[in-house]
Amino acid sequence: MLQLKDIKKSFQSQTVLDGLSLDIQEGERFVLLGPSGCGKTTLLRLIAGFETADQGSVSLGGEILDSRPVEKRPVGFIFQRHALFPHMNVYDNIAVGPRIAQLKESETRKRIGELLEILRLTAKRSAWPNQLSGGESQRVALARALINRPKVLLLDEPLSAIDENLRQDLGDELVDIQKTFGTTFVFVTHDRQEAFRLAHRVGVLNGGRLEQVGTPDTLCESPATPFVVRFLGDTNAFEAVVQDIKSNRVRVRTKEGDTLYGESAMPLSKGKPCIGYIRPERIRFVNKNDSVAETTNLVDCDLLERTVLGSRLMFRVKMQSGNFLKVETGYQSPSSFDKEQENIKVYLEPSSLHLFPPEPE
Repeated sequence: MLQLKDIKKSFQSQTVLDGLSLDIQEGERFVLLGPSGCGKTTLLRLIAGFETADQGSVSLGGEILDSRPVEKRPVGFIFQRHALFPHMNVYDNIAVGPRIAQLKESETRKRIGELLEILRLTAKRSAWPNQLSGGESQRVALARALINRPKVLLLDEPLSAIDENLRQDLGDELVDIQKTFGTTFVFVTHDRQEAFRLAHRVGVLNGGRLEQVGTPDTLCESPATPFVVRFLGDTNAFEAVVQDIKSNRVRVRTKEGDTLYGESAMPLSKGKPCIGYIRPERIRFVNKNDSVAETTNLVDCDLLERTVLGSRLMFRVKMQSGNFLKVETGYQSPSSFDKEQENIKVYLEPSSLHLFPPEPE
């Protein structure tokens, strides 16, 4: 297990990591997700040994790594731009690590041959970096990082330099490679879809702190903070006042006068303000013949706008109170919802309406 305990790091007067603790399991694909400047790459560099923490410790398998130099840590690192040596061919790029470690040349040849076969690079053995595609460059970088058989592989925005059309294929390839080798992979990205595609678990970073750690499903279904809700995608937000609380089911009244039911992962108080969030895809249109589990959160609206988003549709509706909502559905042929329309109903799933206390200003 890779364990980070109470990590603090500042550069001059700016705090980059603020008391961060995290356990990553052996063989896990873990993604650090967050906006630029939140501390993701700094955390990777601390694990690798390129940076030193001001406070806290990094341990792997129970052994503290803080005093071990970069070359002595059982950790591989793939940089954002892959950083292949342009004056070396594929074979020699991969052989750099074993030669530094003074591995026998016969063992080096054996390992490289195995990696080239697994990563489908045998035909590129003598190619130069400028003769490789983006995907091939990525696989060479992976081979170079895996050749010394690290216990943990760190990947800094591994798909950011790849053409958009290839990202999904290469992301799938990374998952397959990790399954083949069983090495712990720790990724950094700012892209939510990329994180969810790659990860067993995701840690959402904000301002040097972990907001939440969990599976993609957990983060979407049970966000722990308003930041997690907002960062993970488009959302509807509204101000309200708490009217009643029964277990984690909360009745609120919006400032526009709508009574709605939702759920809260944070303590709320009756009569106090709160903020509600619900994702557009968690709202659905209800026709006359449709059934819903409960009639609460069934709202009369007018349809104002319909936008095609590739395989999805985004609708803008106006509640009778005057509040606006975005509703996202799967693509459907133009029918009753292809233009402005009055007197339609939408259903806001109570378990997907997340309520939080107002954030400090």
